Amino acid sequence: MADRLAKSEGIAGMGAVRRTISLAIALGLMTGGFGFLAYLLLLAPGWRGWMIIGSGFSGILGAYWLYEDFINATPNDGKQ
Repeated sequence: MADRLAKSEGIAGMGAVRRTISLAIALGLMTGGFGFLAYLLLLAPGWRGWMIIGSGFSGILGAYWLYEDFINATPNDGKQ
């Protein structure tokens, strides 16, 4: 049983379904946050400060999630 579980997990210790869901959420937060931030700064006729802070926070949260789950975790987890 443990051997089968070890084979189904990805490099970062996540299964394929969890890894796919995590990637979708991270990319959605990042593109939505930074996309809305770009819209507010470049195209919107008016905006409030909380809109800038919220969209920037969403974009940074998505980028951090993507970095921690995929970019930073992949090369190091197999060597422990």
